[in-house]
Amino acid sequence: MRLLIKNGLVHFFKGNESTFLEKNILIQNDKILSIIDVNENQKKIDNITTDEIIDAKNCLVIPGLVNAHMHSHDHFNKGAFEKLPLELWMLYLRPFFSGIRLSPEEIYLRTLWGCIEILKTGTTTVIDDIVQNPPTDENNLEMIINAYKKAGIRASVTTHLANKPLQDTIPFLENLLDVKIKEKLNQTVIPEETLLSYLEEQIKKYNHPDGLVRYILSPSGPQRCTIKLMKGMRDLSEKYKLPTICHVLESRIQNVTGKIFYDKTLIRYLYDNDLLYPNLNLVHCVWVSEEDIKLISDIGSKVIHNPASNLKLGSGIAPIKSMLDRGITVSLGTDNTSSNDSLHMFGMMYLTGLIHNVQGYDYEKWMSAEEAFSMATLHGARSALLGEKIGSIQENKKADLVILDINNERFIPTNDYIKHIVFAENGSSVRDVIIEGKIIVKDRKITTFDERDVLEEVKTVMPKIYKEREIAYSESIDVYKAVKEAYLRCNELILKK
Repeated sequence: MRLLIKNGLVHFFKGNESTFLEKNILIQNDKILSIIDVNENQKKIDNITTDEIIDAKNCLVIPGLVNAHMHSHDHFNKGAFEKLPLELWMLYLRPFFSGIRLSPEEIYLRTLWGCIEILKTGTTTVIDDIVQNPPTDENNLEMIINAYKKAGIRASVTTHLANKPLQDTIPFLENLLDVKIKEKLNQTVIPEETLLSYLEEQIKKYNHPDGLVRYILSPSGPQRCTIKLMKGMRDLSEKYKLPTICHVLESRIQNVTGKIFYDKTLIRYLYDNDLLYPNLNLVHCVWVSEEDIKLISDIGSKVIHNPASNLKLGSGIAPIKSMLDRGITVSLGTDNTSSNDSLHMFGMMYLTGLIHNVQGYDYEKWMSAEEAFSMATLHGARSALLGEKIGSIQENKKADLVILDINNERFIPTNDYIKHIVFAENGSSVRDVIIEGKIIVKDRKITTFDERDVLEEVKTVMPKIYKEREIAYSESIDVYKAVKEAYLRCNELILKK
């Protein structure tokens, strides 16, 4: 298959800056075969044999965006919650004890529903961190992976794992929960050997050279996982050269968790146990110290920034500029659907380009649009350990491209294209999306499945979801009271500093 994109203003990274040049892009199968200057002999260009030609006149051609952190298990909760901090909000996402009770077909539908917004707003790669019930359910995992294959998205799918009971993960909670509830929570713990064996089986099953969808690793957080489990996952990451994602220092509670449980920060706890490593992506890092940032930089671990989620859950604003200034790879994610309520990366670039300005008076050190754009493209690719394949437009890289129609009010009047992308665009200008050399969105319409059918099917599932949510509220009543008290006590400690 040969595809020619002609007359587009093509994005290129030039050091720390972006440039747009009028070029023709020749794609063969899944890769960019050549980038041709428009001033070359027109006859030569006309003589190129192609299966299809896309005219990108009055369009920008940019690398496909990378959503480095999301949770598709939360898709059906879009628009459901507000005014809740992380630890209390988590109690309502699904029935606390009985878990998510969707059929494999409903899970497939849920995943495909998320692909609509993802694709139509220019995201070509996702890292999807899945909570399953039970966590070792192979049938449901297969439905998620099949949905991404159907959609044609480049996806890295995880099983989000924790193997400590709730009372061992939040300060003060051990003494606040009823004994019977703690006994029930203790029964949910799965041995490390069982979990690690399951993970390696899925890696062998789904990971193939140049496969579009693969399986990666996700220990939930250092306070939620045993050292044995985290080391086992680190070893798998290094053995199979896979990224690992781990939630660290996200919330106000987690700000004091390390000090109370381990007498050190959670980053130092990871470092001291040889659990900071280059393949590790630290999700959030809102409450990291300067020493933590230095440790992350020294080891070469990466960070995934989730600005919308951190704001909605009241977690705080991560010191991202300090991380970038130390050379840390920082990518962007949308996080849970209900802690953001959108899945488009233009919103994440927009927030990243704005909110960090309040962290210091020295405006010359504020976040730039260039940095925000790099985080959503090249840095995202590096977080996924795919930097050699995607994230920038270069010959021999994978043909993951997005074509933006700029003949609209978001780009007219025209000044600096990158600033328009970060501060003015909302995804509405996305016209075409190409992944692995295949046209997945053409003239704003998904080509791999019928999005209207998916939306109509979701409507029929929602009455069941509403009932599940009622169960979630009833199952969490007693736990909610205890977690709320723990939350208040942790915040009192912060205020006393």
